[in-house]
Amino acid sequence: VGYEKLTCRRVAGILIAVPGAVFMVVFGMASSGGSFASTALVGNLLFFLNCLGTSAYVIVTKGLVKKYPAIAVAGWAYLLGSMMMLVVVTIINETPECLRFVCSDSDKDVQQTCIDGAWDVPRAMILPLAYWILFSSVTAYFAMTWANQYATASFVSVYTVLQPCTSGLISAILIFTHDSAWAKEYSLSYPGWNDLGILGIIAGLALLFTDSTLPQGGTDDCREPGPDGRQVAFLDDAAAASVDGCCQAATVRSNPG
Repeated sequence: VGYEKLTCRRVAGILIAVPGAVFMVVFGMASSGGSFASTALVGNLLFFLNCLGTSAYVIVTKGLVKKYPAIAVAGWAYLLGSMMMLVVVTIINETPECLRFVCSDSDKDVQQTCIDGAWDVPRAMILPLAYWILFSSVTAYFAMTWANQYATASFVSVYTVLQPCTSGLISAILIFTHDSAWAKEYSLSYPGWNDLGILGIIAGLALLFTDSTLPQGGTDDCREPGPDGRQVAFLDDAAAASVDGCCQAATVRSNPG
C-alpha cells in the first residue's frame, strides 16, 4: 500500500518466518484422527485468519497513528471490535451446530455443560479471563499500536509469527512445573518435531532486523509531504525525541509564508 519500500531482504525474511510459524502449527495435525483432526484444522484456519486480521490492523492503523494518539486508535478499535464480537457471540450461542463445535470436548459431560451454560462464566474462569483481557489483549494491542508509530508495519506485523514460539515455551514450562497427568488433562505436550519451525522464524526475523535499507529508528520515512509539497514531520517533538533522533536532523517545518 506504499508505506514501505520493498526489498529482497524483507521479502526473504517474511517468506522464511511465516512458513516456519505455519510448520509449527500444522505439522503433526495429519497424525491426529477422528473428529479431533477436523476440529484442529478449523482451529488452525481460524488462527491464520487471526494473524491475517492482526496484520491488517497494523497496516490500517499505520496512517491513523500519524494523526491521532495510539490510545485513541486502540480504544476505537476495541469499541468496534466489541460490537462485532457481541453479534458473533449471539449468533453462535443461538445456533446449536455452532455451539456444539465451540464446546467440543472429548468429555461429553464437559461439552454438555458448556452447551447448557453458553452465557455462563464459571467462577474459576473469572481471573484467567480478566488476565487475558487486560494483558494479552488490551495491553498487547495498545503496545502494538504505540509501536506502529515508530516502526514499519512489517516489523510490527512480523511479531505475529512469534505466537507459536511463545505458546510452545509456556507449554513446556507448565508441563515441567506440574506433571504429565496434569498436562494430559489440558492437552499439553512437550515440544516436538514441529517446533523446529522456530529456526525459520529466527532466520526470517534476523533478515528483517538486519535490513540495511531501514533508517535508524525503524521507520522508512519520518516525514510526509506538506500542502506546499515540502517535507513536514508527522511526529511531534516528544515523539521524535523518543525515536532516538530518527527525525532530528531531517525534520523540516512547514512555512506558511
